[in-house]
Amino acid sequence: MASFDLTRMTTVEVPQLWEQRQAIFQQHEVDLAQTTAVDSSGIAFLVQWAKSTPEHKLKVYHAPATVQALIKTFHLEPLFVLA
Repeated sequence: MASFDLTRMTTVEVPQLWEQRQAIFQQHEVDLAQTTAVDSSGIAFLVQWAKSTPEHKLKVYHAPATVQALIKTFHLEPLFVLA
């Protein structure tokens, strides 16, 4: 699983995550148990991550309720496996 700092995925942190995307996107699953803040920028990052996987699906463990709600709101369920 990813060993990057994903505790916050907002407009503030996503540009730094984007710079690390080559390493991050090598993973095909992520644990968001320690994630405390996600906004639409964070969801957009997760979408790009999912699209970079061979199956175009990202397995997400322990997705916070806000992440789950944003995935449903934007109809992004086909890109994610919530575990």
